[in-house]
Amino acid sequence: MTVRKGSCLCGARAYEIEGEIDGVWMCHCSLCRKATGAGGIAILIVPRAQFRWTRGEDHGVKFVLRESYSMTRCKTCGTPLPAEADEANLYVTAGTLDDPLEAGITTRIFCASRADWDRDVEGVRYCDERRG
Repeated sequence: MTVRKGSCLCGARAYEIEGEIDGVWMCHCSLCRKATGAGGIAILIVPRAQFRWTRGEDHGVKFVLRESYSMTRCKTCGTPLPAEADEANLYVTAGTLDDPLEAGITTRIFCASRADWDRDVEGVRYCDERRG
């Protein structure tokens, strides 16, 4: 069985996911855009039974923005990990994976809320690193 590891930016929180992951969900809702400061949030929907903390389970702070939306972040570096949780699943931020996923974005949600600038324009440049 496949086990993938992940962690926050500073390494205080780390986890393992056992089993396959269907792919990445990209949420474009205004809450996720504001909470990340980006075009949305890329998440992995992981059944609780497949997720295990290996370090720092108690090193998170939960921000409840409304009854239906919360986000837990590392107390040290602020990495959202996990983004949210419900009774059955954890919504793990895909960018925290340390191991390859070998899958891409399979679902985009709240596309009607997508930022108007969240589009590639004709001639968009793709760079392997930040340009100097």
